[in-house]
Amino acid sequence: MNQQGDVQGPVIPTANRSTAFAYLMAGLWIGAALSMILAPRSGAETRLRIANKVLDGIDTTNEKVRQTRLHVMNILDHGQQKISDVVVAGREAVSKLKMAVN
Repeated sequence: MNQQGDVQGPVIPTANRSTAFAYLMAGLWIGAALSMILAPRSGAETRLRIANKVLDGIDTTNEKVRQTRLHVMNILDHGQQKISDVVVAGREAVSKLKMAVN
């Protein structure tokens, strides 16, 4: 039985252990990235490296935008085709109904 004066070590619940491990791993990755960015290099080399990363990011973004535009255009074309098909079917149905009434 524990006495009031007994000192117990900290107990970390299992869920908190996995969260703590995830934070540790994230910290390691962030530290590695910062060390690469802040590593001593010449100013010209650092500027060139940053410029290349920015240009790569711009190229990637432009490609994603182009792919998204194509996807949206395909969706719109498909939607317009469906609407046209429904309009034609509706006109045919109205025409048949008018002929049946007359």
